[in-house]
Amino acid sequence: MEWFSEFWGGLDLLRQVLYCIAVPGTLVLIVQTVLMFFGIGGESAEFDMGVEAADLTTTGADGFGIMGLFTFQGIIAFFCVFGWSGIVVMNATGIVALSLALAFILGFAAMYGVARVIRAMTKLAVSGTLNMKLLIGETGVVYIPIPEDKSKRGKVNVQLSERIVECEAISETGALATNTPVRVTDIIGGNVLVVEKM
Repeated sequence: MEWFSEFWGGLDLLRQVLYCIAVPGTLVLIVQTVLMFFGIGGESAEFDMGVEAADLTTTGADGFGIMGLFTFQGIIAFFCVFGWSGIVVMNATGIVALSLALAFILGFAAMYGVARVIRAMTKLAVSGTLNMKLLIGETGVVYIPIPEDKSKRGKVNVQLSERIVECEAISETGALATNTPVRVTDIIGGNVLVVEKM
């Protein structure tokens, strides 16, 4: 470890600080990337300062707000790029102010880019949750007979876009046998369809 002592001792304070920012940031970024390849941690892309990447303080027409920058990945990207670009510019020019200014600009650009990628990924994500209200007005077929007594339920298959949805149902028009065509008129209890014979 003598080489490290010589290397570290030969650095000025600013370069030491930049290395202390760049190296841990890079290590975390590498670990994070490897874990994502194995499917671990990808769902935590919105770990942030209490703000989800898909639900941000809006400032633009596309709903992207400044708080969307402060995701875990964005902060790590900032530290990584800030540290390494600061070291490179400092070694190339030796000008402290220029090094810090360019490091900040490039770090912020990296953080912004990561936030944009996360935002795009959340828009591509498809929720498996069905909005039951979309079924109102749709037609379907009785799958399990619906009794006349509204306290008892049958089941219907309703087509919504290209998806067949099986739901519990009660009838407004008396008992309905299997294969009876129906139309959804209402939803009760959040997930029980009210249907009528067509």
